[in-house]
Parts: sequence; structure tokens; C-alpha cells
Amino acid sequence: MNEPIKISAGTTVSWSFNHALANSGWQFSYALRGPGAIDIDALTSDGVVIVKQMADVTSGWVAGQYEWRLYATLGADRQVISSGQITIEADFSQLSAGHDPRSHSKRMLDAINAVLEGRILSDHESYTIDDRRLDRIPIKELYALRKSYIRKIRQENGAGFRLKRVLTRLPA
Repeated sequence: MNEPIKISAGTTVSWSFNHALANSGWQFSYALRGPGAIDIDALTSDGVVIVKQMADVTSGWVAGQYEWRLYATLGADRQVISSGQITIEADFSQLSAGHDPRSHSKRMLDAINAVLEGRILSDHESYTIDDRRLDRIPIKELYALRKSYIRKIRQENGAGFRLKRVLTRLPA
């Protein structure tokens, strides 16, 4: 199968694949379930299943993570052919001003850095006023979280893998 793992709403999407049932009267359809319910009917031609959805159709799709099933139907017989997950991204051209393009990891790292910067200026980890106590995350834990999010950002950017040099002595 050739299903995409990511689709942008508001764009034309298409894919196709060969299947033995595609020339014997079977009808193929996808059911996507997640933040919305999306049903897609596929066409068949000479053993090939063809899926195409135009931009005006996909523009109404709700962004989010979906689970999908591919069904083949012949009369009263219905079979699940395949399943998987797909992400539908929001229609970029319809996003309003103020869109934040940072990933979750980048937003968290920026927030942690801001807290650390503010914490350096006021170094209280906890204090009490009128019998009310406020405890803050210890700086050591913030640095551990910071390191974790830096690692996640490197993985998102494809820089998570590093080679390390290993030195050894071989017997003479």
C-alpha cells in the first residue's frame, strides 16, 4: 500500500497501489477517524486502486491524528484490507496571524529558558506569605528538563545521532 503518513488540508492528495481484488468488482474505501470522520471512496482500474481527493474537499478536513482502515466491499461481503495512522495538518493558507511555527519541544525549551532566566534574578525555590506556600521546580530539575528538550529538538531536526570515538588497544 502507498498511503501517505501526512496530508495538508486544502491541497489535492492522491496515491495508488496494485491489489488483486481491484479487477474483480470489489469496491475500495477508506474510513479515517480522529478529530473528524472522513470517508474516501477509491476507484479501481486494471488491478490498480486509485485514491484522489481535490483541494476543495480536503479544505474541510479537521487537522489532527487519525486512524484509518481500508475496506474492500463486494455486495454484502466487506473486508479490512489494511490499517494505519495518518496526520492531517491544518490548511496553512487559512492560518491566522500569530501562528507559532515552533514545535512543542521548541516552545517548551523556550519556556524553560525563560523560567531559568527569571529564576537567576530571583533565586527563591520556595517561599511563604500569609500561610500560603509556593514551591518552584528546583533549578537542577529545570536544567535536566532543558537538556531533555534540547535532545528532542535535535532529533526533530535529524541531528540526534552522533558517532562517538572508541579507542582500544589491539594485542601486539
